[in-house]
Amino acid sequence: MAMKDTVLEFVQRINAHDVDGILDLMAEDYRFINSAGDTFRGKAFMRATWKAQFAQYPDFQIRVDRVVADEQGVAVFGMAIGTLTRGGEMPEENHWEIPSAFLGIAQDGKMTHWQVFSDASIVFDLIKANE
Repeated sequence: MAMKDTVLEFVQRINAHDVDGILDLMAEDYRFINSAGDTFRGKAFMRATWKAQFAQYPDFQIRVDRVVADEQGVAVFGMAIGTLTRGGEMPEENHWEIPSAFLGIAQDGKMTHWQVFSDASIVFDLIKANE
């Protein structure tokens, strides 16, 4: 599978909230870098992280508006979208949409790198307001 195809499949699995499918696409040396620049590794950690993400934001999606790819990586531009749950409900005022970019790198049909570029302060403000 070409790198661009692997990265777009990874996004599809994220949008489907398919945690096992996401993990299946990860190489053993997979690295995740969040929007704050923190680096994380390990499938057990990523399993817990994706499960928590989808529980906290049950409608989380990555909307892809543009893809730019070369032999070194795939840039995905669009929006990260979700609604923070509160008491098992998703109030309209907890909905957010953040312009985002993602860098995906894959080798031999497996993701080795996924990095998020966005200003997630609106999400952190919502979490704080819902405490």
